[in-house]
Amino acid sequence: MTWLGAMALTCAGMVMASGDSPPQAQSSDAKANAKPAAAPASEDAPAANPKEAAVREQVLAFSKAFNGPDVDALMELFAPDAVIVDPAGSETRGKPAIGEMYAEEFEKVPGLKLECNVEAVRFLTADVARVEGLSRLSSGTGDANEFTRFSTLALLVDGAWRIAEIREYAAPTADITPYERLKELEWMVGDWVDESDDNKVSSNIRWADNKSFLIRTYSIEIQSEKASSGTMFIGWDPQTAQIKSWVFSSEGGHGEGLWTRTGENQWIVKAQGTRHDGQPNSATQIHTILNKDVVSTSSIDRIIGGQIAPDITDVVMVRKPPQSQPQPKPQPAEAGKSEK
Repeated sequence: MTWLGAMALTCAGMVMASGDSPPQAQSSDAKANAKPAAAPASEDAPAANPKEAAVREQVLAFSKAFNGPDVDALMELFAPDAVIVDPAGSETRGKPAIGEMYAEEFEKVPGLKLECNVEAVRFLTADVARVEGLSRLSSGTGDANEFTRFSTLALLVDGAWRIAEIREYAAPTADITPYERLKELEWMVGDWVDESDDNKVSSNIRWADNKSFLIRTYSIEIQSEKASSGTMFIGWDPQTAQIKSWVFSSEGGHGEGLWTRTGENQWIVKAQGTRHDGQPNSATQIHTILNKDVVSTSSIDRIIGGQIAPDITDVVMVRKPPQSQPQPKPQPAEAGKSEK
């Protein structure tokens, strides 16, 4: 079988790569009950004291209002004469101008999502704090993530912290860890299965050391054909500045794919590879997240050994529930001891 034949599984990332024949789709009930996946929550280091916690809480409130989007709630967080300086050095000064800037941006780019990771909070005085960290901006239109370093000046005014200044800087590549690049795929870690009448496809996804790659191992049994298995690595390719996957099948074939996010719940992978007999293969894979536990995949524009192959559509993989831990068996009473 070719490694492109049964591609199935992703959101931000899970791909089923391996046979010539497609597993059959799950029942339509799984699709009917599916709901869109929720956006991931941001992570942050714990605060050292209540005062610092209040400053960090303001950052969380900023992200929440931004992701609403709620311009009025955002403006509540700013001081009257606040200023924002973008990475190009352009300034936006005063609450009215800042509010107008955010309103225009939310209208122009729907579905913007912001995650802020606070790395340090320094109190310059009792009422002035400097907040530094890394932010990630993404959109529901599938634009690439934008990573930015930020430095925020917060003032304590009438018992509440207000933003006096935000300065943004282009984040150096070295500051962005592989995990940050792959974080949007984290939901797919776990065990997945498609057990149709004649097929059995299973997949396990886990993090590599230091969360530098996602590792997917899979096995495929399709009707009476020979079983197949393989391993896929999903990571950030700094050369192409894109998420990339590398797959190696048990038959000796191999391939790779470039990932592009085209919507909040959809990815497209341009895949190509080589069979064990040297024949080239290529396909376009469309991965749609129906909910956090159900993913549908189609593989179209398939070319195998220079010949057009039929499309594979609507292959559905379902997350397996975690296995319950066995309860310890009651120990027999020791001989010679009576119950009281």
